[in-house]
Amino acid sequence: MAIFFTSPLFFLIILCFSISVVHLSASPTLVLNLVHSYHIYSRKPPHVYHIKEASVERLEYLKAKTTGDIIAHLSPNVPIIPQAFLVNISIGSPPITQLLHMDTASDLLWIQCLPCINCYAQSLPIFDPSRSYTHRNETCRTSQYSMPSLKFNANTRSCEYSMRYVDDTGSKGILAREMLLFNTIYDESSSAALHDVVFGCGHDNYGEPLVGTGILGLGYGEFSLVHRFGKKFSYCFGSLDDPSYPHNVLVLGDDGANILGDTTPLEIHNGFYYVTIEAISVDGIILPIDPRVFNRNHQTGLGGTIIDTGNSLTSLVEEAYKPLKNRIEDIFEGRFTAADVSQDDMIKMECYNGNFERDLVESGFPIVTFHFSEGAELSLDVKSLFMKLSHQMFSA
Repeated sequence: MAIFFTSPLFFLIILCFSISVVHLSASPTLVLNLVHSYHIYSRKPPHVYHIKEASVERLEYLKAKTTGDIIAHLSPNVPIIPQAFLVNISIGSPPITQLLHMDTASDLLWIQCLPCINCYAQSLPIFDPSRSYTHRNETCRTSQYSMPSLKFNANTRSCEYSMRYVDDTGSKGILAREMLLFNTIYDESSSAALHDVVFGCGHDNYGEPLVGTGILGLGYGEFSLVHRFGKKFSYCFGSLDDPSYPHNVLVLGDDGANILGDTTPLEIHNGFYYVTIEAISVDGIILPIDPRVFNRNHQTGLGGTIIDTGNSLTSLVEEAYKPLKNRIEDIFEGRFTAADVSQDDMIKMECYNGNFERDLVESGFPIVTFHFSEGAELSLDVKSLFMKLSHQMFSA
């Protein structure tokens, strides 16, 4: 079962720095606009197979990180702009604008830096640490939850980081500290500065991430920016089909979000954020799924439900997928025949011959609800469950 989250955003960013800069103290709270990747790079929606390919790469990344193996590619090199939300910040003194891919499954903030051994093309200027008077190298230390491997270089007296991916792409550079400058959404004339932020200054970035100038790691590892704002962060995605939706925000800090309705606990493991699904219902009827299929295996680290901003699809294990698929096809009552689509990877999508708008959107479809521990629920409408493949074909 694939639950689709689509998203787009950029063009030309003109950043005006005001004379009003707030220097943040310990555990501050900030509210930042999120920029949709299609708003920046393209207004043409991605084909579902490109979304699927990116999601397959992403699942390999998550599986590798949970088991401690080599890390899979963070931004799959597929022929389409990945769906992502970007955070517009500036780094250094004087500040240089960056568009960072918001990623809850990574810990380290890293960007491309001059001088480049290898750098992929980006529309914004590449950061030159030699021109920033607030730049300084960071000392080497290790953590069981830190994503990059670290090595002290005695010749340069610097801490070198290396991020290697299974498809022979990666980033290498110097672990450093810098000042970050954030534009808040409450007052267009104000900015907020955060000093001594640990980040990766990437001089050798091989492969070609297709969106943003780097990664904003919001995982829970040692190097995560989350720890500079207390223990919490929040984000809100609205209509992901609308590249211009104005209320996509990231809230950094313990006091930034007002919680309404039921909540569900988060479990943090290897820097990932896990939630517990207890059941799935269709039109109020609970499906015959053993709740244990959603549990994480504490010995292997596999399984469980991860919240991941880097993935466009929600995937289910087969034991949960089949009952949902069967119920959907019961509701279809034979109106749609299965479409013959070649599939040979780890995500299986059911495809049907039918008109998406006429047969599903206009005719309606029962609400599917995910039930989480302690009473929280996520209700999904037809556009969250199905995606249009062509004029007469859709997938689930």
